[in-house]
Formats: sequence, C-alpha cells, structure tokens
Amino acid sequence: MKKKAILALLLAMTMLLSGCALIKKDAAVDAARVILSYNGTDVTKAQVQAQTDYELQQMAYMYSMYYGSSYDTTDPANIAAAQESAVNNIIRDLVLKAHVQDMKIEEKLSEDNLKEIKETAQSDYDYALTYARTQVDQTLEGDALEEAAKAYLDEHQVSLEAYEEDAKQAKLLELLRAEVVKDVTVSDEDVQKEYDSRVESAKGTYEGNPAGYADAANSGTVYYAPAGVRRVKQILLKFPQENQTAITDANTKVTQASSKVTATQQILDDADAPEEDKTKAQTDLEAAQAELEEANKAVTEATDAAYAAIDAEADEVLKQLKDGADWETLMAEKTQDPGMQAGRETAETGYAVAEGMTSFDSAFVDAAMALKAVGDVSDKTRGSSNGYYIIKYFADQAEGAIPLDTVKDTLHDTLLSSKQTSHYNETVDAGWRKRESRRI
Repeated sequence: MKKKAILALLLAMTMLLSGCALIKKDAAVDAARVILSYNGTDVTKAQVQAQTDYELQQMAYMYSMYYGSSYDTTDPANIAAAQESAVNNIIRDLVLKAHVQDMKIEEKLSEDNLKEIKETAQSDYDYALTYARTQVDQTLEGDALEEAAKAYLDEHQVSLEAYEEDAKQAKLLELLRAEVVKDVTVSDEDVQKEYDSRVESAKGTYEGNPAGYADAANSGTVYYAPAGVRRVKQILLKFPQENQTAITDANTKVTQASSKVTATQQILDDADAPEEDKTKAQTDLEAAQAELEEANKAVTEATDAAYAAIDAEADEVLKQLKDGADWETLMAEKTQDPGMQAGRETAETGYAVAEGMTSFDSAFVDAAMALKAVGDVSDKTRGSSNGYYIIKYFADQAEGAIPLDTVKDTLHDTLLSSKQTSHYNETVDAGWRKRESRRI
C-alpha cells in the first residue's frame, strides 16, 4: 500500500457505514446481499459500500493534499462515481487474484521477493504507527505512547500482518504482469517510426522559434533544434545567507509599503469618500510614500552589500580563468548552480540559450548572448536576485534533428513500457474480465 493512501484508509475505516445511499443503516440482511460474483467468489453490498467509502476518502485526501481544496463526499454525483469505481476495482481485483492462482504465480516468489514484502510491510506499518501516535493522548510518552498507538491501530483493524498480505498481493500482481507481458517486444522499425514522429512534431513547434526551443530543451529532450541556439555553462556565486535574508526582509518591507500606498490612493481616488477620510488619506499617503522610498533604498543597500560580499571571490575566479585554469575543474569546484554540478546532464551539455527566452533570468540570457565566440567567458554579471553569473559560451546547438543514436534506447524503453501496459490492460479487461464477471 502506498504511504499516501494510509491516512485515507484509516479515515475510510471510520466511515464504513456512513451516509451513502448504497445500503441502509441497520439493514444487515440487505448489507449481506450479493451484488456480483466472479469465479465462485461473491461480493456483498457491504463490501461494495466499504470500497466506495474508501474511494471517497481517497478523493477527499487527494484534493486536500494536491489541490488544497475540498471534495464533497456526500454529493450524489461523487458517490455514484465512487460506487462505479468501487465495483470496477473489486471485479478487477477478483479477476487478477483468480489468475494469480490459476497461473501459479505464488510459486515464482523468490527469497528476495519475500524479504522485500516483509520490509515493505514493516515500513508501511511504521508509517501508520507514526500517524497513530498523533491521534492518542498527547500527554503519553515512551512505552505508554507506543502501546496507545498500537491499540489505536488495532481498534481500526490495521496490523503488520495485514500490511504483509497487502505487500504480498502487490508483489504477486507485479509477477503476474511480468508473466503476461514477457513476450511483448519493440522492433527497430517501431523505434524509427516513433523517432520520426517526434522529430516532425518538434520541427513544427520550434522551427523559427529558438526561444521556445531553449525554454523547452532545458526541461527535457526536444527532437529538433532550430538555428540561433547556443549552449552555455556558468559558475554561479550566490550571496551569503545573511545577505540574502537581508534582501528578502527589505523586499518584504517594500511590498508592505506599496500596499499602504495603494490603499490610501484608492481612498483619494474615490469620488464618494468623505472629505475627512480624504484628508487623513493624503497624510497617510505621504507617510506611506516616504516609507516606500526608504524601503527601496534599503533593498538597494542590502543588494549592494550582498554583491560586495562576493566580489573578491568572483574576481579570484576570473583571475584563475585568465591565468589558464581549466573551466570544467573550476566550475565543479566553485559553482553553486545545481544544474552545473557533477552528475547533471546540463553540466555536460550546457544550458540551451536563445534571444527572447523567458525561463531564465534576462540578465543571464543577455550576458550569454553577448559573448562573441565559442570559448568566450563573460565578466561577473549581476543576476536579478541571488548572485553573480560567470558564463562560458560552450557550443552552438546543432540545427536539425537530434541524432537517433542518442535517444534510441530511451525511445525503445518508453515504447516497450507503453506497449506492455496496453497489452496487460487489454488482457485483463478485454479478455479475463469479460470472460467471467457478472452482476447479480
């Protein structure tokens, strides 16, 4: 079970028989009624209800965690969608478990698989235990806290054994999938066709658009490069933390003062505002403008102090380069740009840069494009926010399609994964499931 689902699971367990219209409260006979059957296994209304409640809580958790918004678990449309999803997931689970048994997948579990299952289960149980500690008496400590947390999990029917079974089932399904897709292959012709398609698409998007290409290429592979793009590397020297903090604090005061200026100006611009309010607003505006002027001055002073703090280091880097120091060695030693540090692809290829690109600081782009020839190095260049750039014109980006050999393996693996997924889903949904599942 994924850790992010554990909280939702605990919440769902507390709502097993909550407000859905699927079953009636205290209607034991109705709750026990069989809804569907697969391969001799019956599924009751209560089981569908439990899965429905779980999926509703999962959606609520995801909306809160990833979107910062609420999800109405009592909305009839949301309940209906959860019920449909619950039934589909239950059927699929039954189908897969039946084929795990029929294909004797459990016999394929290795010692390493069994060890991994136990480790995964322990990790998930420990995670649930951490959550449980926050739900019990917070005055408890040590063994007493631990016992209370375990009791909380027991009360909610959460156990290490359950997690082990969950991890085991996940591993069995992983091995089942591997068995189903083992004969799926991707040919060189498939790779070539995909490559040609991506090149054509990229050419249509970026030919004559070097800025767009540069913005995209620094985030991933682009299969066609237009003219007008260069590759650059940089040694970034950042402000000391105390200087950066001083700049941030000064900018906060600028924002606060600007808000005051805006607020008072709105009163002055309001034709319906009483004269008494306008008189006070005029006084407040003058004070706010003076405060803003001081705040902007403080930003300038803090920024100048920050650059002064790294001037000597920047000058030393430039001197070493002028004296013949190896760029790559010095960059590896001095740069504070993560993208230029060892192990990053951009440290090898350099950043793609072009006139008019918007994803990089304009000061960086201007300095990079001002360099005349490959191999040239800029002077120390003030960035817009956090330090000096020292930039090297590393290479010109070759115009045209990216060489197939550089992406062939990646394309092959991507296509294979996609083809395997499609084959697996078709086997399960259009083959196994269609064969035997039925509603009652």
